[in-house]
Amino acid sequence: MRNLSKPLAAFIAGALCLMMGGASAAPAAPAAPITPPQVAARPAGPPMEVDVNLILDVDVSGSIDYQEAELQRKGIVDAFLSKDVLQAIQGGSLGRIGVAVVYFSSRAYGYMSVPVNWTIVHDQKSATDFVKALVAAQRPSARGTSIADALELSQRLFETGPYHASKEIIDVSGDGPNNAGRRVLDVRNEVLQRGVTINALPIIDDTTMQDLDKYFEGCVVGGPGAFVIPAKGFQDFARAMRRKLVIEISGLMQKETPDAAPRIIRVAAAGQNGPPPRQSFRPPPLKVNPPYPGGCDFPMFGGFGFR
Repeated sequence: MRNLSKPLAAFIAGALCLMMGGASAAPAAPAAPITPPQVAARPAGPPMEVDVNLILDVDVSGSIDYQEAELQRKGIVDAFLSKDVLQAIQGGSLGRIGVAVVYFSSRAYGYMSVPVNWTIVHDQKSATDFVKALVAAQRPSARGTSIADALELSQRLFETGPYHASKEIIDVSGDGPNNAGRRVLDVRNEVLQRGVTINALPIIDDTTMQDLDKYFEGCVVGGPGAFVIPAKGFQDFARAMRRKLVIEISGLMQKETPDAAPRIIRVAAAGQNGPPPRQSFRPPPLKVNPPYPGGCDFPMFGGFGFR
């Protein structure tokens, strides 16, 4: 990890090693299915203003094994503790963002949770507090990959959250297509109509769809400035996450940021100025790419389960 004091780096590294249990440790048993978390009502009083409200939707389905899951979580930790991301946050007009995390497999067959609810990140300490909360949270593994369920839960978090931002973003990271819950295009379009941007970080290796980036491009992302940055396996997740956070927090284009990814897929005809402020909200026209040719939903049980 970069840009950390030695005691802090030792704390985070030790916590992650403890969770991973070493190379010979047996994976933790999958968590029992639970009902989706209840989303608290918005607190009374005016919401705090932030530059960006960001929700990280993190795939915890059974296709991601224990070691891969910890590489995924460590990638988020490394990204938020990096100099590049902190500079992007502090470079905003307010110098702070709101962040929450959603763990998703599927509501009907697996697990949905909010391991880190809304928190402010504005400096090294608040970034450290955020990653400590993420490291400490239970990280299960369960059946199904419902991107649709993750988007629905994220939208409820936006509606009830304590912060206000003119730019609201959902980051979806995972290694597979939607296979449970509602049809993902229907849910995506509902979320986009509220002015939210959806970006994606598909994780592509020898076990996944080789054009998973194209799937996310056509079936998941959308909204002003939306884009897809693929990770070449879980070892590449930290690089891709850091890169994506810098772009969406700062609003810079690929050529204007360091450590350029080999490929960024932008949504067709993306807007440049972000969604309008909530107080003057009007549903913007949908900005999406053509659908993925192979379809957007791959039911787990031969066509059952979609509604």
